[in-house]
Amino acid sequence: MMAQFIKAIEIWIPGDQPSELQLVQSYSESAEFKDASQSMRFAYGDGLPGRTWAEGEPVVLSDISEPYFKRVELAEAANIRCAVSIPIFGGEFLQAVVVLFCGNESGQVGAMELWQNPDGSNTELRLVDGFYGDLERFEWVSRKLTIMRDRGLPGLAWAENCPVVMTELHKSTAFLRAANAAESGISNGIAIPFTYGHDHVRVLTFLSAEDSPIAQGFEIWAPDKDGGLLTFYSGYQVGEESLAARYGDTGFEKGEGLLGRCWLSGRPALIGDGANKDSVQLVLPVIHAGKLNWIVRLIF
Repeated sequence: MMAQFIKAIEIWIPGDQPSELQLVQSYSESAEFKDASQSMRFAYGDGLPGRTWAEGEPVVLSDISEPYFKRVELAEAANIRCAVSIPIFGGEFLQAVVVLFCGNESGQVGAMELWQNPDGSNTELRLVDGFYGDLERFEWVSRKLTIMRDRGLPGLAWAENCPVVMTELHKSTAFLRAANAAESGISNGIAIPFTYGHDHVRVLTFLSAEDSPIAQGFEIWAPDKDGGLLTFYSGYQVGEESLAARYGDTGFEKGEGLLGRCWLSGRPALIGDGANKDSVQLVLPVIHAGKLNWIVRLIF
């Protein structure tokens, strides 16, 4: 079932008018927010989806009152406090824009962050922006932090050019903010790297608590060495001891199932509506230099 930290998910693609984005798939806890968004269109540079398209990189909207955000009243009524918007490109051409909207109700602990290598640095990452809810101390530390390549969760994802899942962050010597995670209740996370050109890096992180997870599971899948099957690489799911054992003999051909369709098309996809405790699943392709390297599945 959808974790309450995530209030809505949308997938926008170029529509009948190629200069505009239209909504093709969505989930929302608020029927009003979902219904109102169905008929909307965003031109290049317009609104959050259009701005993400124009900037060509993920955008964290930590304050929904920003003038360029077009649905402030609807979002406030749906208890939405922030959003992260992710463009998916196949080469220079936009495949889709994925938007995740988040709230911050009592008892929920989590964070979303966007890191960059300033001035094309090949050694360090700094925070672009993030949403931390009530985690004021964790936010303060994060905004002061410089993360070196191959260090910490974002630095490892950058160095390996691969999504990285970490568990038990509060105990991990590899997580640079372990003491702050222990204080805040943050326990697991995923970092997803996006590379643009040779020196333009963005790393998106989702940090989650055991009692109020951003997602019930994070999975990373990759084409095998022969390029014939999509196979499990790593992941984490609440209550599951070994995903590697569960998926050991599992592989998907192009076009097969949700993951295989994502591999074939290079487009993100969303299934489930959260009704009757059904899970909602989002799959994100990670494409570099026109080639799909990874698929990240988030299970809510």
